[in-house]
Amino acid sequence: MERDTNTYFYEIIQSCQNIQNFTNNPDFQAYSASLLIKSAVERQFIIIGEVLSRIKQSTPTMYQQIPDADRIIGFRNIIVHGYDIVSDQLVWQIIQSHLMALRTLCQTLLNLPENSNSEGQGQGKGEPV
Repeated sequence: MERDTNTYFYEIIQSCQNIQNFTNNPDFQAYSASLLIKSAVERQFIIIGEVLSRIKQSTPTMYQQIPDADRIIGFRNIIVHGYDIVSDQLVWQIIQSHLMALRTLCQTLLNLPENSNSEGQGQGKGEPV
């Protein structure tokens, strides 16, 4: 069954929340020293990029409402394919400077009436955090 756009936005919101939870307490030094936290954060960025790729294919008009979506997908590709050149400093900067804005935008887009699905797909997950 194909997912609806609401489900995709919910998944981005959840991944943003997960990243915030993973990086809530550590500072940059603790983040860069922890393979566990870095791996968890990078996995969530991979999910965000993949979800945006799916939105691009399924709902181009919604995709166009996400500034820097192409750059986010590109960042996902670097994490997946260029894992050896991923900069901890860059990842940390993205978390600190851009993650909350993406989460807020996706929460707004999730609540748009034209984004509702009459078949009810993607329902039942509850409200985003």
